[in-house]
Amino acid sequence: MSTAEFPPLPPPHVRLGVGGVLLQSGRALVNRAVYRTRFTIPGGYVEAGESLVGALAREFEEETGVTVRVGRLLLTYHKVLNAQESDVYFAFALDHLAGQPTARPPEIAEVREVSVAEAEGATWISGVSRTAIRLATQPSLAWPSSPWKGSDVPGVSVEAYHASGGEPDQRRHG
Repeated sequence: MSTAEFPPLPPPHVRLGVGGVLLQSGRALVNRAVYRTRFTIPGGYVEAGESLVGALAREFEEETGVTVRVGRLLLTYHKVLNAQESDVYFAFALDHLAGQPTARPPEIAEVREVSVAEAEGATWISGVSRTAIRLATQPSLAWPSSPWKGSDVPGVSVEAYHASGGEPDQRRHG
């Protein structure tokens, strides 16, 4: 079958989202945006030219005032919104570096530190966030190893094209 027999595909629109689980003393940090009814783990969308790790560190600090180090990948989630749009979401475990959690208006209405036991059954926390919190409490699973090095974030592949016209920088973290 030749490619001429296939109809053209519509241009895709994929939004990349990130979220992070910060656990301290058996408690997880969650927040509620002003436009949501349920709490989620802090995070947001990746901006053009930004890495997943960079976006998560930025979003977490913007929403909570806490500086974090991004750790292992906990889960990915893909949601098709309609024929032209979808969201791809990555949740990571985090380490606390500095700052005390506080709601950061105008986007964030409240932050809470909730026990892991309570979070697992709390219907006021989104299902994906509850799953990420549960996975963050489990021992680290082994991601496939790779010859590409360059970060301590396992399981994340990066391919960056530089405006200088040089060769792409390809790394698989792990």
